[in-house]
Amino acid sequence: MKKTTILSVLPLTIILLLMGCDDFLDETPETFQTPQNFFQTEAQINEAITGIYNTNRGLMNGAHWRFGENRSDNTSFQFNPADRGGINNEEVDLFLMLSANPNLSGYWNASYSGISRANFVLENIDGVPFNSETVKEVRRGEILFLRSWFYFNLVQLFGDVPFVTSAGDSPDEILSDEFLERVPVDQVYTNILTDIQEAIDVLPNQNNTESGRVTLGAALMLKAKMHMALQEFQLARTLLEQMQGLGYSLQTDYASIFSPDNKNNSESVFEIQYSFALGQASNFVSRFVPFNSGSDILGDSGPAGSRAGQNQPTQSLIDLYDADDDRFAHNISFYDDGTTFEPWMSKFNYGFEDQGLQDVNFPMFRYADALLMLAECYNETGGNDPLPLLLQVRSRSMPDPSLSVEESTDLEQTIANERRRELAFENHRWFDLLRTGKAVEVMTAHGIAQKAQKPTVPAEAYTNIRTLLGIPLGQVEEFGFRQNEGW
Repeated sequence: MKKTTILSVLPLTIILLLMGCDDFLDETPETFQTPQNFFQTEAQINEAITGIYNTNRGLMNGAHWRFGENRSDNTSFQFNPADRGGINNEEVDLFLMLSANPNLSGYWNASYSGISRANFVLENIDGVPFNSETVKEVRRGEILFLRSWFYFNLVQLFGDVPFVTSAGDSPDEILSDEFLERVPVDQVYTNILTDIQEAIDVLPNQNNTESGRVTLGAALMLKAKMHMALQEFQLARTLLEQMQGLGYSLQTDYASIFSPDNKNNSESVFEIQYSFALGQASNFVSRFVPFNSGSDILGDSGPAGSRAGQNQPTQSLIDLYDADDDRFAHNISFYDDGTTFEPWMSKFNYGFEDQGLQDVNFPMFRYADALLMLAECYNETGGNDPLPLLLQVRSRSMPDPSLSVEESTDLEQTIANERRRELAFENHRWFDLLRTGKAVEVMTAHGIAQKAQKPTVPAEAYTNIRTLLGIPLGQVEEFGFRQNEGW
């Protein structure tokens, strides 16, 4: 079976490399099992669910930031004339991708890998005895959350997508209409809204003994994001208001949110877990330092690779911060070797445990995001003042959080700007632009600015701002999927 297909992870390979991370994610199978004999115990179900979490971790550490940040006006890349092997990555930022770009197939395959794993466990969990039926339902809720998360990203990025709910255990089933048909966007949303509500109904508020598992707050937040993407702000508002009663609170210091000494803190709704001690360290910062920085930033972990300099902050993002905003000092640093002066994304730089390896979690959902989402909902629906929520987030990082006259007259843009400052490099910006309908306008202006600032930007860049990604060429050729317009 070709790796380019949506079926690249079938049941035999769903009995996976069950890598772990932190607390419940440190289990490893001792022997290889087959689908016929694997799921016999609660522990084996837990191992399989670990594999789904692990797939999400790989997606977040890999392709997701390219489409959540690098495709937006938040970041670009440092052009390296001596290394042109990374041009496929550069084309994501420049809006010059073809449907054969491996970043497209990589995202598609990783997402459907997670979906396939989720489907396989869902098909088998009922037949496995658990010590507690409540725990079994919680595990089902975790799986439904993760599958819904994969589909939510797919439908935002690609539009109509195959909606597969069966693991597929025979060639006839694999080639059935369920696998080969692109389901309309509205039906995908109907399906995942149903699934995430089922997760909400069974997930606990907190997991006090097993950090890193999905909880009720994460499911409420994901469903709210779905409703906001559909412009259903009143429905999203109700869910976000429910989150306010779950015990979350902002950290008093912005930098402490992401510190390896403060993992899964009161602001954390759902974090991607990493653990250097368990052999699952994070390594993303080493990609984001300037490629010409040698060992100046990475120290003994250096030198920086020739294909570093990714996710480089844009000038428009730099200009958005006030000089005394703590988020500016923490999120963005500047490398100056006397010859070049390069900004770089330092948000997750807390030092290295080993060669390019860190013990830093990645925030997928956090409470500041929820508060700013609720502020947006209040602004859209009326009846409640969005400013207290906005200022609650803003006052943590700014000596004077008060709004200027200009900010007060356009709260929609003010909230959008605050989200951009607060959540920079956390993979929200492109999806915010899609939700607000500003993607084409903002990215066209961004392209003009990039060309004025960087002589290496080709003339054809940013001239075809497509809000949907192309269906990977391998999928179109093998299964006959209808391609998205303009690809």
